[in-house]
Amino acid sequence: MLAEKYFPKGSPRYKAFIDPFKKLDGFFSLNPERWFSLWTIILAGANTAGHLENRWLYWEWSTFSYLFIPILVFSTWLDRYLDKFSFFSKNVDSIQSAISILLRGSVFFILGMIPVGFNYLFFIYGIPYLIFFLVGYMVWSIQIDTEEKSVPSKASMAPILLTITLLTVFVSIVGYLNDDPMISTIAAVYTPFPLVALIFPPAIRHIQRCRMHVVFIPAMFLSVRFPWLLIMVTLLFWILRYYNYFRFGEVKPSFKVDLPFAKDN
Repeated sequence: MLAEKYFPKGSPRYKAFIDPFKKLDGFFSLNPERWFSLWTIILAGANTAGHLENRWLYWEWSTFSYLFIPILVFSTWLDRYLDKFSFFSKNVDSIQSAISILLRGSVFFILGMIPVGFNYLFFIYGIPYLIFFLVGYMVWSIQIDTEEKSVPSKASMAPILLTITLLTVFVSIVGYLNDDPMISTIAAVYTPFPLVALIFPPAIRHIQRCRMHVVFIPAMFLSVRFPWLLIMVTLLFWILRYYNYFRFGEVKPSFKVDLPFAKDN
């Protein structure tokens, strides 16, 4: 990150940016880091609807319509609103919590289909995307301690990692059978990450890679069909990095693992 080189922590240049970035605290209280997954599941719905109309849809800028703007804004409000209901879990720890997450994902998935049009085949072609959405929640449900660099024991993680791996393989197979190159490839590319975490000795870096790539991989592949998503994701990524650096002295989000998380306020 160039800011670390030209604005080192503790330097006068660094301190000059602290107050301006403090003024953004209200905006960041909206948890914009959640928008990565929100945009991804919404565009997954748009991708499914577009795929059913044109199997060879790629790098199409015209897919962005003015209807997407209110949908994306509404989705951020809806996401916060759904958090008020105890039924919608944030972690996968039971069948009920898994069902609630699938239902939550379905809401945003259907929102993404609106600009293109709803198709009853959603129930067939949309299932793999929703299961992969569930996989993401399962991965983030694994509790890690970034300060102590500790993870749960292998015995406690093995069942959920095995389930994640099997579900990811299942998603890839179903996507292939549906002749959907998007989700089948997304799942196939992601499979090695939980597999490594399952096979190798427990390490925080394995879980961190599982976490970051369960969002990064689908976002990048969906950008192949919706190139404007790449712009949105990149802007949000860098805004979050500079805010966290000048506000808390942290470099995140990041593709590095085992990062120091001590805050210099």
